[in-house]
Amino acid sequence: EHVILASDAVTAVSASLAQRTREQFCAAVTPCGIEVIPNFVDLEHFSPNARRGADCIGHSGPTAVHLSNFRPVKRVPWLVQAFARAAKGTEAHLVLVGDGPDQHECRRMAQSLGIANQVSFLGERSVLPELLAPANVFCLTSTEESFGLSALEAMSCGTAVVATDVGGVSEVVTHGKSGLLAPADDQETYSQLLANVLFEEGLSDKLGVNAREEAVVRFARAKVVKHYEQLYLRLLDSPA
Repeated sequence: EHVILASDAVTAVSASLAQRTREQFCAAVTPCGIEVIPNFVDLEHFSPNARRGADCIGHSGPTAVHLSNFRPVKRVPWLVQAFARAAKGTEAHLVLVGDGPDQHECRRMAQSLGIANQVSFLGERSVLPELLAPANVFCLTSTEESFGLSALEAMSCGTAVVATDVGGVSEVVTHGKSGLLAPADDQETYSQLLANVLFEEGLSDKLGVNAREEAVVRFARAKVVKHYEQLYLRLLDSPA
């Protein structure tokens, strides 16, 4: 609290995080100004061009991809359940990228739900655009996200997003435009939205095009850096 209140400026990557910070650290202080400056994405690295020649998924059906550290807050087992509801009996595939404490439970759950042949565990990978760009949809099922950087990286690759509406995610993903958002604990709605993007003709492509456009317009590196430059200049011009 002292560091925040003693600072000349405080920034947060989302309005949601700014509000939480005010509530937790500045409740007794007025005002507690926090400037919202979002994260940026490397538009050249995370690009739809990464799907050219990409062969990291290795099957022909509709594909959902998720990447995380498999911690409980990411709710990857919850995603496996949701995917089973959305895609069991189809040729759809779920690609899980990363490693962490919940991976074993995800493997057990995929087996018990009868979808083990539809779920791939790729472990930790350093080449992420080549995994994100070819997918029909990126899945985010967290219980909390300050921003949702992985969703933004998927958007920059031209990949639609289906996410839980938590934290700052709705400030990154525009519902109905660049992706679809479900209430945090509504697995039935999440599964239906996921099925829509996987199987409704043209929806994944439409959302993906819009997602790339939003990434370019709102989250380009130069635009975000300019916000920081303006903040620093304003502080330098302020009386000591």
